[in-house]
Amino acid sequence: MTEDGPVKKLDVRVASIVLLAGTFFSLVAHSQSPPPALPEGNTGIAASYPNDSGIATHANVVFADGFDSYTSVSQMSGNYNGYFQANNFALDTSTFFGGSKSLRIRMPQTGTDVWNALIKTISPTRDKLFVRAYARYAPNYSGVYEAHNGMRVTGNPYLGPGRRPTGRDFFLVNLENSRYRGEGEPGYTHAYVYHPEQDDIYGEIWDSDGTTINGAQSFGPFFVPRPKTIPARGVWICFEMLVQMNTPGSRDGRVAFWQNGSLIADWQNVRFRDVTTVKIDELQLENGGKSSTQQNDKWYDNLVIATSYIGPVSTGNVPPQPPSNLRISTQ
Repeated sequence: MTEDGPVKKLDVRVASIVLLAGTFFSLVAHSQSPPPALPEGNTGIAASYPNDSGIATHANVVFADGFDSYTSVSQMSGNYNGYFQANNFALDTSTFFGGSKSLRIRMPQTGTDVWNALIKTISPTRDKLFVRAYARYAPNYSGVYEAHNGMRVTGNPYLGPGRRPTGRDFFLVNLENSRYRGEGEPGYTHAYVYHPEQDDIYGEIWDSDGTTINGAQSFGPFFVPRPKTIPARGVWICFEMLVQMNTPGSRDGRVAFWQNGSLIADWQNVRFRDVTTVKIDELQLENGGKSSTQQNDKWYDNLVIATSYIGPVSTGNVPPQPPSNLRISTQ
């Protein structure tokens, strides 16, 4: 928190009041209506595509990748728009969830910042996006300070740390795990967020129970606190996130996380923007942080980006259909 933080916060909120004054009554009406219920379980796009086979053909799927088609990390440039620290990336044929390969991102033992990220541009830009990936922390993953080690969705673009968004320039939402409360490794699954109403110039941490770090936020009257969750290490976990931009002048922005198809966090009443030109335009898969006491690997597989709920990979074990076109004989 800087000394001028409270003053800047006041300036932002005064500006927000001016911008929203013309829509006061619509805001009140919206706040009295609960947001739509979110789906859970195997009710998404993936349910119709066993093992994700052919899932990229679905009309709502923006992109899908199982990392099986590449023989080298450099070949990924055909589907992605860059990466940080290419020497920390590898295609792994010994550890994967589906197919025959996964993407391994390595956080080396280091006393300085290392930001490992695979970058995917979202084009055309979007107001609402679901991202699902299977991820696996190494069994002994530990000791990463202020980790950014999950899925990151940004827009317009992200201008770097230490800048408070204005509602007209950018936003950032990370799904990640890092230990800020003395919990077990790799830390609670939380959102790391840059938005116009943050208290500090640096981003806020939102926990699933509504508590926050580095700021205080109200997630509206329909927010449901949920228990904080620590993912197991050494196993594959299905992570999915929703980022929904608000309608300018309304507080209908939303961020939600699922783990293995169960909704574990749903933050509502969010203002990301005041103009429609702020949109989702980039995804990153990350495994980095400010330092690490040891080498820490994380794997990604079965990535899907879509405009509707995706859900866990389907095994294809669906109930058999009743037979048709039967002829009954009395002989």
